[in-house]
Amino acid sequence: MQKGRIEKRHGAWHLRYRAEGKQVTRRLAPFNDKYRTERSVRPLADEILEPLNAGRQVNGPMTLQQYTETVFFPSIKPPKKKPSTYKGYFNLYSKQIQPRIGGLRLSTCTTADMQRILYRIDEEEELSHQSFLNINSVLSAIFTHARRSGTLTGPNPTDGVEIPEGKRTGKTHKYTLEEVEKMTAALDGVARCAVVVAAWTGLSLAELRGLKWEDVDFENSRLNVVRTVWHKEVIDTKTEHRAATVHLLPNVVTELSKHRKANPDTTWVFEGPRVFPLDLATLGSKRIKKALEGTGVEWHGLHAFRRGLATRLLNNKTDLPTVGRILRHTPGSIVTLKHYAEVEEGMQADALRNLPTKSRKK
Repeated sequence: MQKGRIEKRHGAWHLRYRAEGKQVTRRLAPFNDKYRTERSVRPLADEILEPLNAGRQVNGPMTLQQYTETVFFPSIKPPKKKPSTYKGYFNLYSKQIQPRIGGLRLSTCTTADMQRILYRIDEEEELSHQSFLNINSVLSAIFTHARRSGTLTGPNPTDGVEIPEGKRTGKTHKYTLEEVEKMTAALDGVARCAVVVAAWTGLSLAELRGLKWEDVDFENSRLNVVRTVWHKEVIDTKTEHRAATVHLLPNVVTELSKHRKANPDTTWVFEGPRVFPLDLATLGSKRIKKALEGTGVEWHGLHAFRRGLATRLLNNKTDLPTVGRILRHTPGSIVTLKHYAEVEEGMQADALRNLPTKSRKK
């Protein structure tokens, strides 16, 4: 079992160790605020040494399946990756990748092999283009990990593959203002409060579940998003920008105040019977869906409120960067327009009507 020797030189951390009887030096990371001590880069060194200490040959006979299941997935288990990310990777691998990689050796996989896997999935499954992008991302992550750990020295075979177009997906639902009003009128209690908060803040399901009363500033009409709850896991927000202050409209403050008064001894805003956040997805699919029968409004899940808010903001002539900031997307991201906000036909028609049809004469 070798630990290697970590050294700092030329503004970076390096690892010296022995492989196949020879001394090898690998650059670990630059010396910066994140990597200021030897201890901070030790995990990077251990990742490189792990295959050697486990007796695996560089570019050896290990199959892609063996490496993925015995090395890759154990290495990204929470807290290394968020539980939702780990589960997403594992589900895609188990359902789409593992049945199709057969006896492929990790060291001899080619871009053509990866292309055949994607084409085969496209022939056998009806998946969206985004699903194929996600599958390729999982494969890429596996090979990147193998290269970083020293088990693979060749190129990443997922580079250069063509991503299948996949099936066309219908538009994702975005609740309109009329739908929000009908829902609010049909609901009461925790269901009504959850709908009002979701519809006028744009918080995701996990962010709604992660709200505590200490996060709500009634005096200044705002709340702080500092955590999410995914299944039974309390974790950080999805990105740095998602952890932010959210401004509350008067109707949201009123609804939260009523809900707080009805639940004075709770810690979580949407608390269940076991002093833990309520399963809001189940609340929606059962209680809310049933309450909406006969109203003419279909239940499309809580995330449709986030998309609906983005669309209403955009069509109220709010500029796209501001919509992105309200949704707490990363600045400059195309996610807001690609997946959330949609320009309605009326706004498109207005834009065309306001377009000059004659040039201005000097």
